[in-house]
Amino acid sequence: MNGLPLVKDLMVRNPIVCHPETSVRDAVSLMENHDVGSVIVVDKYTRRPVNIITHRDVISAVYHGKFDATVGELIELLEKKELYTIGEEATVIEAMRMFEEYRIKHLPVVDNEGFLVGIITGSDILKGLPRFAFIDPLTGLENRRFLDYLDSKLSRQQVKDIYVMVIDVDNFKEINDRFGHLFGDRVLREIAQVIASSVRTNDNLIRYGGEEFLAVLYRVGEEGALAIAERIRRNVENLKIEGHPEIKLTVSVGVAPYKVSLTDTIERADRAMYSAKRKGKNRVELFKEPL
Repeated sequence: MNGLPLVKDLMVRNPIVCHPETSVRDAVSLMENHDVGSVIVVDKYTRRPVNIITHRDVISAVYHGKFDATVGELIELLEKKELYTIGEEATVIEAMRMFEEYRIKHLPVVDNEGFLVGIITGSDILKGLPRFAFIDPLTGLENRRFLDYLDSKLSRQQVKDIYVMVIDVDNFKEINDRFGHLFGDRVLREIAQVIASSVRTNDNLIRYGGEEFLAVLYRVGEEGALAIAERIRRNVENLKIEGHPEIKLTVSVGVAPYKVSLTDTIERADRAMYSAKRKGKNRVELFKEPL
């Protein structure tokens, strides 16, 4: 992920379409039945978008007595301009620029062969952007800002069977010093992918800072939490960086049950992680209350 949300992340997939041969009346029915403000006109044979009909165009059709005309005839009557489209890999910033520059409200989204794959509007962008504030641009994981939201959420609920893990990459500074920070970023992305594949889909995985990650595990007991932590440790140990077989990666993992608040639990898991470091690294440690 490049840090900027992409059009494909926010677009509405499977947009409502019609053909130039469709009657305006039927196009209006599509809008009403699907509660949408536009219908994309696609070529009947190639399925590529050729224009778009909006509520404003429908009003013009009624005014000109063309309600029973075809969509193609309405497009000719209104002398509608060339259709603007945007690629699904474009950034949302580019979509916003097009909305502003061309004074349009709907953008059909196409793949790299020009086939229709979605539609994006200003409303889609406004609804979708807030969640990107919680995304780490390097790894694509949730970021530290997300913890404030999560802490508040958990504090309002009757929480149980939750464990927190702090995961720290061992000796990561040596990788940065030897290969440079760009290569280090690549390694972090690969480690993040390995960790993400080692936890369950309903768990939260956060880049806590630098080479440190944090996982919040739900509906799990001590044995299950330790099993997941060990799976992470083992999978990172088995990770091979392409072109650099000499690099051996390990992590130290601290595990703690949720108590009082997320902040307090992270602190205990962090202490367990440092205990793993002191005991030789590349290991999992469970937090134990002092006697």
